[in-house]
Amino acid sequence: MFKISINSSVLAALQAAFPDPKNTACRALNKYLQTLEQLLFDAVQFGRSPEQLKLDTFSISLQKLANLGGQIGLKRMRVHAWLRENNLELVRTVVEGSNLTGRVSDVKLTDLICLENQLVPDQDAIDMFSTDAELQQYLDGDTNQKIDQLIYPDRSVGDKEWNLSKYDPLEVDQDSLRSYIVWVSEKSNLMSVAEKEHALKQARIILAVSKSADGIYYQCKKPSEFGRIYYEGVSIQNVNKELRRAILGDCWGYDIRSSVIAWKMGFSQDYLDSIGESTELRKIFKATICYLEDKDDFMKTVRHFVFLNGEKIDRSFQTMLLKKAITAIGFGARATSVGWKDVGGQWQNPALVNILQNSEDRARFLGDSTIRKFIQEQNTLDSFIFSEFKKTAPELMSEKCLQTPSGRLSKSKVLAYCYQHSETQVMDIARTVVAQHGRNPLANIHDAIFLRHKLGIELKHEIELQMQEKTDNPYWKLSVDQLERYSSVSKDVIADELAHKARIQDEEANAARARDAGYVNSWSTD
Repeated sequence: MFKISINSSVLAALQAAFPDPKNTACRALNKYLQTLEQLLFDAVQFGRSPEQLKLDTFSISLQKLANLGGQIGLKRMRVHAWLRENNLELVRTVVEGSNLTGRVSDVKLTDLICLENQLVPDQDAIDMFSTDAELQQYLDGDTNQKIDQLIYPDRSVGDKEWNLSKYDPLEVDQDSLRSYIVWVSEKSNLMSVAEKEHALKQARIILAVSKSADGIYYQCKKPSEFGRIYYEGVSIQNVNKELRRAILGDCWGYDIRSSVIAWKMGFSQDYLDSIGESTELRKIFKATICYLEDKDDFMKTVRHFVFLNGEKIDRSFQTMLLKKAITAIGFGARATSVGWKDVGGQWQNPALVNILQNSEDRARFLGDSTIRKFIQEQNTLDSFIFSEFKKTAPELMSEKCLQTPSGRLSKSKVLAYCYQHSETQVMDIARTVVAQHGRNPLANIHDAIFLRHKLGIELKHEIELQMQEKTDNPYWKLSVDQLERYSSVSKDVIADELAHKARIQDEEANAARARDAGYVNSWSTD
């Protein structure tokens, strides 16, 4: 983590503006600094571009800094806003972020702040990799040990039990990861330059560290108040799917099928009991049950009514958009096209606007009878779960993490809190069962585990049965996906393929010129 220090004039000015014998100014400023430390640490761990390194800027969300950085005074003014208005800001915007592009702001630290104890990988060393050969030369040296020490300053080499309490070990398929680096560098043509740089930086950090730790990349656990286990810095959770496949190699992934929807349906019978309704469950939650039982058919039906035949959009891409939209609804996305301004004055679009950007497609989606029924059912379950939480867990209602900035209990935060705790519980059950059968997950990603070998039908059924019985939720099911490692790709092979394509293009061009000039094919029988 970063440790940052600031000029004493900042605290003095804040204390003068908000005098209080309990020293609330000091506590408020400390909270703001802790938020900023985390954002700066994440920015470096995810990688800075050459331009950012040259200008010494960082990519951070100013909205998060303002929202999470705390408030002060009777009017609950945000510390971030007060610092800016009094010319005591600690970060200055260089490039402003945009909700349209999804890019966060580039900021530069002001003279009032300085960084200390940068416990992150040696960025200058990692940034020097431009080819796989240079990377290998680097890894064969002694500097990879330096990276290991920088990332894990407190890891004990001899205390395995302590290490496992703080770190999750990740077995890295180094050959597969090297092949991925070569592929991204030499062959990938669907990634932007920025995406390539980001993926390569993450891949090289993981490869460098695993090289120095006998093939293991240790992920520092970061428990969330909401129940999940996250990791600090680069981890198997925050890399793209192809990089994840390269890291893990040949394996099988098992994730909860439509997890948040399945979790909500676990409350459906309780809801009917609470209103004294004896109607068959399927009639009340018809759309949701159809979605859980046959998602493919559900998607095909909705796609038919949302996207017109004349639209030049690939069907698989249409389905992907619909999946994102329905997932967003499951997590409480607003069924509206109207945006709003947040507390920082930034314009926010509803999630569905960002997913279904064509307004006519979005209108047909929100007007579809199946989707309208699905949204109505989700809203019913959301309201019931929220009301049950207030009845059964009143001691948690005062938790700051569940409140809005104004201090009210947040429905969306409560639902996220309940879901993530349930998700962790049910995945712990799955991990326990596989461990009883001598299987240890290679990696954990919230609602998914990855295993080296495929589960048999009986074992998969046993896991699902225990998940259902121990949580009293019959809707938990597991989906399975096979991941294949990246094979070694020779640069000579790549060069030959490129040369071959160039020759074909030249030959086709020569043939076209010959036809235009009126030459007759010598193989013609005319």
